[in-house]
Amino acid sequence: MKTNIHRILAAASIVVSACTVELIPETSITDTNENAVVFTASFEQAPVQGSKAVLDLNGSGKPQTFWEDGDAISVYSSGVSESGTVTSFKFITTLESNSISATFKYTGEETLSSGKYLATYPYREGSRGVNFTVTPYRIAAVDVPENQTLIAGTFDRKASPAVAFASEGSTNLSFKNAAALLKFRVADEGIVGGRIEANAADAISGRFRADIDAETMEPVLETYSATGVAQQKFIEFTIDGSTPLSTGTDYYVAIRPTTLTSGLRIFLDGREVKTLDVSQIQRNTIYNLGTLTMPAAQEEKVLEFDFTVDPLEGWPTSGGSHHGKVCYYPLSGTDYSFILTDCEGATKCQTYWANNDPGNRLVLAAQYRYLGLPVISGYKLTKVKCVNIRLSASGTPASPKMGITHAITSSATAAAAEDYVSGGEIQTWAGAGGGTYTYNLLDTDDVTQYYIYALAKGAIATLTLTYVPI
Repeated sequence: MKTNIHRILAAASIVVSACTVELIPETSITDTNENAVVFTASFEQAPVQGSKAVLDLNGSGKPQTFWEDGDAISVYSSGVSESGTVTSFKFITTLESNSISATFKYTGEETLSSGKYLATYPYREGSRGVNFTVTPYRIAAVDVPENQTLIAGTFDRKASPAVAFASEGSTNLSFKNAAALLKFRVADEGIVGGRIEANAADAISGRFRADIDAETMEPVLETYSATGVAQQKFIEFTIDGSTPLSTGTDYYVAIRPTTLTSGLRIFLDGREVKTLDVSQIQRNTIYNLGTLTMPAAQEEKVLEFDFTVDPLEGWPTSGGSHHGKVCYYPLSGTDYSFILTDCEGATKCQTYWANNDPGNRLVLAAQYRYLGLPVISGYKLTKVKCVNIRLSASGTPASPKMGITHAITSSATAAAAEDYVSGGEIQTWAGAGGGTYTYNLLDTDDVTQYYIYALAKGAIATLTLTYVPI
């Protein structure tokens, strides 16, 4: 049957959390119109003490997380499309005061066929891939933002997605949290923001697909591939970019539940303050990071990378289809990332770790080639020192021309003058190898990608990078 959306009522609720478990009674919403679709709002029950994340009650005895006036959810029906891209139907609540349950109304003019329903909070405009024909049920484009806004004493609810499912003929729409929360305080005044960072292989933020288990109705955020979709290994947080965080105040950051390769690293104002040794982030759970304290002043980092040894695992040893490839070089327990790339329009890459005559070396085997240098949060790159090596064993040696840029050209053309870092202008190297060439860089920033750029091809034996704390 078809039901006019003007008359659909969706009663919905979210439960989110703190370390003490609060059981909230089920709440029903009814309607006297027999043709209206009525959903019953219910909270998740806490199965085991401590396994559920529940925020403390506020002064009125209600959870800190509740519906507010103007809240919106997205609703999708199998009556529109059981498998495929579905446009979101926006339901909005009107409340005089915050409530643990609410009635959501649609004010559009379209009709929505009855059937199974998927609903998400917060509302997101546009189409999503929704699939009711497989189990687990699936809905794409569920976001855990990589940039989040801090709110004193609670969290940004729009950063923590929730998902609900109603089966055929069911009137139950119970939202379940798809994310987890990281809780912390700061001990130092003047801090304006920070960063949560995982191993490069671990996606903790971005856009995901929610798979909803057909029995438990619990959502799992899975990675998926689609044009323009990105998952990130980091989350950055701030109040508004300039307002300092208050000391002694609880803040929360939403994070995607996942298995972690090597835990999490916590940064405040660009400086690492804590390492969290956790292998699994569980859905609907709060992880208390405690009170974060800024460390003593940092010293500069001097990193030396030797390319005369055998190539490390994961590094290509000849040119080919690895344009934009990220490779890792471990030093003192940290994996530093390099980007092997050419101009943006290239389909193949001529930057690689060669292991042939005249010896192991890092090769930029043609003009307009790039090597992206490691980015270290809280530090800026100030010096690049390269020891030159002959490019090839035979033939007349070319004279490499190398500089340091902050941009990649869009096509196979020479970099523009403004692309070079101050102090990183082109130097001509000896074609026969053996020389040491130093670039003292000015006006660099942290979390900015810089590149060794070959205006004319060459090779590097060793590379020493100096970073200073910001």
